[in-house]
Amino acid sequence: MPDFTPENPKQIWQLPFQNRNEGAWPMAVAFHGSDRRIAAGDRDGRLLVWDLPAPSEAPSLEQQQKTPGAAPAPKQSLAGHTNGISRLATTPDGKTLISASFDRTIRFWDVTASPSGSVEVVVDHELRDAEAKRAGKKPPADGPGTKVETAAAAHTLEGHKDWIDSLSLSTDGRCLLTGDQSSLVIAWDVSARKERSRWSGHPWNWIVATALTADGETAVVSEYRYKRDDFDIPCPGLKRIHVADGAEQLDMLKLQFPKLNPKETTYGSAQVWRKFVANGLIALDISPDGKLLAAAQGGETDSGQVHLLEMETGKLVKSISGHQSGATDVKFTADGKHLLSAGRDTVIRICQVEDGKEVAQLGKPRGGQFKDWISSIALSPDQRTLAAADIGGWVHVWTFG
Repeated sequence: MPDFTPENPKQIWQLPFQNRNEGAWPMAVAFHGSDRRIAAGDRDGRLLVWDLPAPSEAPSLEQQQKTPGAAPAPKQSLAGHTNGISRLATTPDGKTLISASFDRTIRFWDVTASPSGSVEVVVDHELRDAEAKRAGKKPPADGPGTKVETAAAAHTLEGHKDWIDSLSLSTDGRCLLTGDQSSLVIAWDVSARKERSRWSGHPWNWIVATALTADGETAVVSEYRYKRDDFDIPCPGLKRIHVADGAEQLDMLKLQFPKLNPKETTYGSAQVWRKFVANGLIALDISPDGKLLAAAQGGETDSGQVHLLEMETGKLVKSISGHQSGATDVKFTADGKHLLSAGRDTVIRICQVEDGKEVAQLGKPRGGQFKDWISSIALSPDQRTLAAADIGGWVHVWTFG
């Protein structure tokens, strides 16, 4: 198991992933089997892959931020999704990328697949427009773009009837878990490409986050839906589930609040759990040894903390980190010693799990190098490279050590 070292973080790439369509920002990022191959998906359903040169070949960040073509262009477009890409995961052998989408499908992409065609893509609209403005010229049209190879999905899973917000892959690569906005959760057998089990949460809630133990036998599922009105607020959920049959093993939220009534939908009930849940525990991860759950507070909240809970008992161990306006993603390192969290404050925070101490901060608070909040983070297989997508239309890449 590779160790993660947070020392000497250095940002080496700032890849533009911009879209003319308003609100079609990047939502998901993943390493695609290598520390120099990155996949990212946006709210328009575009799924692109970059093969990055060696760090020594990177131009300055200032050049990448201001000059069209300074950063590497995408090498491949994975074509097929017709709506936003919400989550990405890569199998342990690095051979298959898995994507979940608002088009209600999950798709598998083979790294070694032959190209199915080619397409022109433009990902640096803002850079082109800014350059034209400096030169006193009319902003350019969308083209010409970069010609990239296209690849079709090797397999498509169907079974959801609503937008898929969450996707988790077990460390052994055998089990996939997906959850949608109708509160349906489906567990999939990855090798057989078929459904293992399914279950549903509160009918008014969305499945906003899922996590799996390394063997894929146990899941934690977070449910949340913002209030319909002041007296019609569905109770959120945070439950440990037996994947094989969808049986509830532990209601972690009720453990924190013994008097909580999961069936009650009133303003008064919301005041019981709101400080702990904030606007949804929208990102989850389970430590590699299966002992701890990280649950990050999302939405417009001043705290944006990450709760660490015991998987066996549900007991709250500590709350660490803290993102102004809410967290968006959370990841344990492979050795389980550090926790990475990202948020709407445009910062990535690295904390020690043992004592909760923050040991590194990547990026700057709102108004700094990021245009807006970070939507997704990913660590490379060797734990030496970190990628982050932000909703301003950039994919940022750091190295450590």
